[in-house]
Amino acid sequence: MAARRDGSTREISRRGFLGGAASALAAGSLGSSVLESRGAVIVTTWEFGPGANEAGWPILAGGGLAIDAVEAAINYVELLPDEFYVGFGGSPNSIGETTLDAMMMWGPTHDVGADGCLKRVKRAVSVARKVREETQHTLIVGDDATRFAVRMGFVETSLTNAASQQAWEEWSASSERSDAWDPEPRGSGGKVEGHDTVGTMAVDAHGNVCVGCSTNGRSFKLPGRVGDSPITGAGAYCDNEVGAAIATGNGDVMMRFLPTYHAVELMREGASPGEAAEATLRRIDAKGYRFDGGIVALGKNGEHGGAKRGWEEEAFGYAVQRTEGASRVTIAG
Repeated sequence: MAARRDGSTREISRRGFLGGAASALAAGSLGSSVLESRGAVIVTTWEFGPGANEAGWPILAGGGLAIDAVEAAINYVELLPDEFYVGFGGSPNSIGETTLDAMMMWGPTHDVGADGCLKRVKRAVSVARKVREETQHTLIVGDDATRFAVRMGFVETSLTNAASQQAWEEWSASSERSDAWDPEPRGSGGKVEGHDTVGTMAVDAHGNVCVGCSTNGRSFKLPGRVGDSPITGAGAYCDNEVGAAIATGNGDVMMRFLPTYHAVELMREGASPGEAAEATLRRIDAKGYRFDGGIVALGKNGEHGGAKRGWEEEAFGYAVQRTEGASRVTIAG
């Protein structure tokens, strides 16, 4: 079991073994600056959070690894048949194709796997995990990401369904151009709305931290666009000594500020998760951007909090599951 705590339930790669050993040595030398884990917890954004946590929590409750729980939780959302902004069947680009972005970061090794503009493969976060575990790369994109996924045993299939096809046909018939061509959403001009991204963070009973996220991105985006979700420190970030953070919303704005990295570093300096999330968004405000977006942060000690911008008419929040029970948090703003 000691080996499993430093790698995964699958075969441990050379990267996993060496990285895990180095992480253990580092953790042992940091002393009081390291947050102490207070038991297993899983956090997932948006209204699908409770169902996602239900998929991942049994793994944590049974003493399993945070990385397995995060993957199970996100897979649950990716495979929902009627979720427009995550997984197959929604949010097409400007030529009617649905593509996916995802990432996974594993705290013990500080190692990341990600895919961007992934085509024709449904479980994007699982492909990201394969990038992390089977290669020295961090991010693979486009048709090459699909080829990699098929090589790893994933099934290639259409990501379009009736809902996504109808959405694209109605938009195309309107002769509107993609809002990606519009001016930047700064100052008093119109803002660009954000969209749902499933983000999941977990701490397991061994004190390991993991974070992941997955999305099919901005509606009617330009072909080839990659958002913030697969960018380390933008869509998600974790540090095994501190905790994790996840982002959702207008990724084209938020990725310019690496907000999840910023939030984790603020927690390292002593900020609470809620304070850290709010500070990262204030940094974007200060540059004049107007956008819909949110940050949720989780300390390794189990403390959690979040902040948002925009979404005045839409509730944004997240779900939490731990041994004491499940809860939901709605973020005011």
